[in-house]
Amino acid sequence: MLWGCGSGKDEMTKPAPQGPAEQLFTEAKAAYAKQDWPEAIRIFEEVRIQAPASPMAAEATYLEAMSRYNQEMYAGSAVDFRAVRRNYPSSPFAPRAQYMIGESYYQISPRPELDQTYTLLALNEFQNFLHDYPASASAAGSSSEHPVTLADSAQQRIVEIRKKLAEKYFLSAKLYDKLDDPKSAAIYYQRVLDNFYDTPPAAESEIRIAEIDFDQKKLEETRKAIDAFDTKYLSSATPSERQRAQELRAKLPNP
Repeated sequence: MLWGCGSGKDEMTKPAPQGPAEQLFTEAKAAYAKQDWPEAIRIFEEVRIQAPASPMAAEATYLEAMSRYNQEMYAGSAVDFRAVRRNYPSSPFAPRAQYMIGESYYQISPRPELDQTYTLLALNEFQNFLHDYPASASAAGSSSEHPVTLADSAQQRIVEIRKKLAEKYFLSAKLYDKLDDPKSAAIYYQRVLDNFYDTPPAAESEIRIAEIDFDQKKLEETRKAIDAFDTKYLSSATPSERQRAQELRAKLPNP
C-alpha cells in the first residue's frame, strides 16, 4: 500500500512525457541558448519536418530564422521569417517575423553607390510591418521608462533607408555634374526632390537645379527653384547653400 501511494505522488510531480518532436525542440532551444547556430538550425528544421502543424512549429520556424540571422545568413533568414508570416499568420511570432524580414534585407543593403535592390526590399517590408501591425508594442532593446517598440524601430529604419536612397540619386547627379552633363544631373536632382524631399541632400539638389536652369537661361524656372528653396529648405540649409541662393536671386531680373 505504501509503494502504491508513493508511486502516485511521483506521477503527479513528473513532467509530462515528451514525444520525439518535443525532445528535438528541447535540444534545439538548448543549442540556441548556447549560440550554436548551425546545430540549432539543423534541429529546428527537423522539428518543422516532424511536426509542421504542432503548436511549437511557429516558434521552431522563428528560432530557426533567428539562428540564420545570428549567423549572418541574412538572405536565408528572410526566407524563414517570411515562412512564419505565411504559414502561421495568427501566431504571436508573426509580427516580429515581419519586422525581421525587413531587418534581414537591411543587413545586406549595400553602400549608396551600389545596386539598392535589397534596400528597396527592406523598405517595403518595414512598410508592410507598419501597415499590418500598427499597434505592435514588442520592445526591441528598450527601457521601462522609454520603451522602444518594433514600430519605433521600423520607423527609424525607414528614415535611414530613405536617406540612403536619396544619397544614391544624389551621387548619380553629382557624377553627371562631373561629366558636364547638366541635363542628366538635373533629372537625378529632381528625383531626390520628388521622392526624398525631406532628406539631407534635398536642399543642395534644389540649389543645383536652380543653378542648372540659370546656366541654361531658364530664368522663370530658376526663380521657382529658388522660391522653393527659400520655402522648404532655408532653415535647414548650410550657410554656403543660403549664400548661393542669394547670389543667384540677385542675378535674376526683377519680375
